Amino acid sequence: MNKNKTDASSKLPVAVTHGQIAYLFRHGSIWLWGNLFAASLFVLLRWVEGEPDMLLLLIWYTAVVAIGMVRWAFGQRFLSARHYSDDELGDFGQRFLVYSTLISALWGVSGFILFSQQELVQAMHVLLLAGAVIATMPVLAVSRFALYLQIGIILLPTTLNLLLLGDATHQSLAAAVLVLATLLVMASRSITHVLQELQATQLQMQEQANTDPVTQIANRRYFDAIFKTEWRRAARENKNIALLMIDVDHFKRYNDRHGHHAGDQCLQIIAQSIKAVARRASDVVARHGGEEFVILLPDTSLDDATILAERLRKNVEEQRIPHSDGAIPRIVTVSIGVSCCTPSSPRDQQQTSPDAELVYPAMLLSAADRALYRAKRNGRNQVAREKCGQAAIKLSLPAAINSNAA
Repeated sequence: MNKNKTDASSKLPVAVTHGQIAYLFRHGSIWLWGNLFAASLFVLLRWVEGEPDMLLLLIWYTAVVAIGMVRWAFGQRFLSARHYSDDELGDFGQRFLVYSTLISALWGVSGFILFSQQELVQAMHVLLLAGAVIATMPVLAVSRFALYLQIGIILLPTTLNLLLLGDATHQSLAAAVLVLATLLVMASRSITHVLQELQATQLQMQEQANTDPVTQIANRRYFDAIFKTEWRRAARENKNIALLMIDVDHFKRYNDRHGHHAGDQCLQIIAQSIKAVARRASDVVARHGGEEFVILLPDTSLDDATILAERLRKNVEEQRIPHSDGAIPRIVTVSIGVSCCTPSSPRDQQQTSPDAELVYPAMLLSAADRALYRAKRNGRNQVAREKCGQAAIKLSLPAAINSNAA
């Protein structure tokens, strides 16, 4: 959870980036048809004007349509409901940016090779270029600098041609284009400011939704989400993932004896003790519910996880939190269940062998829970361990599939 707070200031969470990329591709048909309409209108204007080089005009139009279709088809590959990694989301964003830049470059090229000598057509051309700039605004979701670059690519060639003509009318039109470019840049800055405020609000709300209000560490909702992510990563990289389940001993009696306010303070002290032990950036500390906590330890062996669990048990014991249970003065202690496994890789999950042994997330949770139960049953204030996957699930394939495979 601490890692999340640190990264949030420098990098958007995957959920926010996923939403922005999803927006780009969800409205891909709008960018496609809008661009086709503008390009068709431009071709029609030049045809009515009597454009001498219709072949060049048709080549330009075909290129605009082709790249627009490629960008739209690429967007159809993005599935909003699917989980994507940072690298995959970055690839989608960069590909969208490349296609958008190519389309902007074609509109800019039209200001060179398809520049009209008629003032009315020039004015209409400028309006269409303004529309092309507005159509690039969604690029803000990827990069503000990229949007500024595309504004220049689209408007600069036509502006230079208008200035080179030299007369007052064309210079006035060129000045109008420059004013338009300035207004669009200012508008993009305002939009960026609004987006940043919305993102800050979204991050704050997400942080609140993922934080336990009593202990100020991650809650179960956050743990469940990050557990899935870390499990996939461990499966891809073929690495261990360890889990500690921690339960405060006799906490119900503590609450009954000292009151709920004191119970909350006790949980806060224990939460800080856990965080003091699990200090790696990749470690995830969360309140799992009631008096139960969990620590997720990516790339950690069972032995290392057990050592950390014992250190944590001693750390809580050394806090000497008074626990008066009847006439016998005691201190608050914790019991810890430890488990570790190596998740099945995507290749393992796809294999069709009838003897395939697969390790699922529920197996790690169950093994840690069983170890915790054993620690409590054996007297509490101790650590128990169990390696998950010892009784791995074997897939029994239907006879028909086996016979086909044979």
